[in-house]
Amino acid sequence: MTTEEFCLRLSKDCGVAPGDHVLAAVSGGADSTALLCFLCAARERMGISVSCAHVEHGIRGEASLADMAFVQALCERRGVPLYVSRVDAPGLAAAEGCGMEDAARRLRYGFLERTAREIGADAVALAHHALDQAETVLLHAARGSDMRGLSAMSMRRGAFIRPLLLSAPEELRAFLAAQGETWREDETNEDLRYARNRVRRRALPELERSCPGAGAALCRLSRAAGRDEDFFSHQIASLGIALVPLADGAALERGRLASLHEALQSRVLARAFERAGLPVSSAALEQVQALLGARAAGAAGLPGGGEARLGERYLCLVRPGAEIPDTALSPEGETRTPFGVFRVHEARGGETGDGKTSQLIPAHLLAHARVTARREGDAMIPFGRGGGAKLKKLMIDAGVERAMRRSVPILRSGDTILWAAGLRAGECCRVREGETARLVEWIRRAEDLR
Repeated sequence: MTTEEFCLRLSKDCGVAPGDHVLAAVSGGADSTALLCFLCAARERMGISVSCAHVEHGIRGEASLADMAFVQALCERRGVPLYVSRVDAPGLAAAEGCGMEDAARRLRYGFLERTAREIGADAVALAHHALDQAETVLLHAARGSDMRGLSAMSMRRGAFIRPLLLSAPEELRAFLAAQGETWREDETNEDLRYARNRVRRRALPELERSCPGAGAALCRLSRAAGRDEDFFSHQIASLGIALVPLADGAALERGRLASLHEALQSRVLARAFERAGLPVSSAALEQVQALLGARAAGAAGLPGGGEARLGERYLCLVRPGAEIPDTALSPEGETRTPFGVFRVHEARGGETGDGKTSQLIPAHLLAHARVTARREGDAMIPFGRGGGAKLKKLMIDAGVERAMRRSVPILRSGDTILWAAGLRAGECCRVREGETARLVEWIRRAEDLR
């Protein structure tokens, strides 16, 4: 790859424009060293700024420190500002019971994101190349991924760019040789305890022997899958399907969802899983689609945690046991809560509210009011009724589906329920003559799934 070709990929495929600031993640290996050298060559041609970030993971002792020294020297020669972080990946892996690779990756990406924000970088460049892409496609396929997983890595996703994604590692080493640049070798790349190394050292070579060009074919598959996913994304955007945010998940209208072709349905569900804060997997998506196909109301536990609950009107994806914190209501202005935004202001022109999305409430009751989830045994005296009623019974009578009841915001003052937003107000909200009152509005907007 020439510098001209690199600049074309940087602008056309990665969306980097003149004047942009690019932060390069550099480990000191051949691929990331080539990335930094290409970016330095593009610096003058494209009028961009280049900085470098390096993470010392605390895994390889003296070798890791030598990598850091190598990157420091490289940045000094190339005139590139360097930002370094030393982290404890083994400590995080032990504390959270995760794999070393996962711990290192989380710490690395966290540092890259923080640094990019602090220095005002427009993009974070990663050194993944074509062989990395082939490995990723193969691993995702073996783990049962759907087409989204087969799309693997993209040239740009959010702030992260991968301008070398179409280049073979041999090309990058040839470029460095022509530049007279050396690089560092990471001995853990040969460690077959890691799944990616086993794929790189064993699986892919065997595939190449059986099917010459297998690696390139896997990359083509990734590009084809990515093209199809882009098409489906446009289709979903045109459907106008709304997602109802829940305090502990997300909900979709059952009838609208059930009417979709399975290909669109699975992709809508995947987006809903992400908004609900649940892990997305092919197994989980298939389980929810089977629940929809059964047509009867029901529930299913999902692989990786979470639960799908199918009611009369909605499919709810929830995080069982999710903490829903109480939020003190500001007596004036906006308060953001897990249930949406509450806005308090002086009533205008005789406003009293509709009892569902807004309610007039005596000001003295709002002094110490809090927005909470429903609690076991909650009861209230509904507006206009002489006697009390269990909140659960009021929700059942109003047709609030079971999975959505924790997401009904309860405005309370001490032990007194002032208002079950979306449902009805309490008798205590009746404003007496001469009392000062405030209008409380509840704003929960359905989200577009585009």
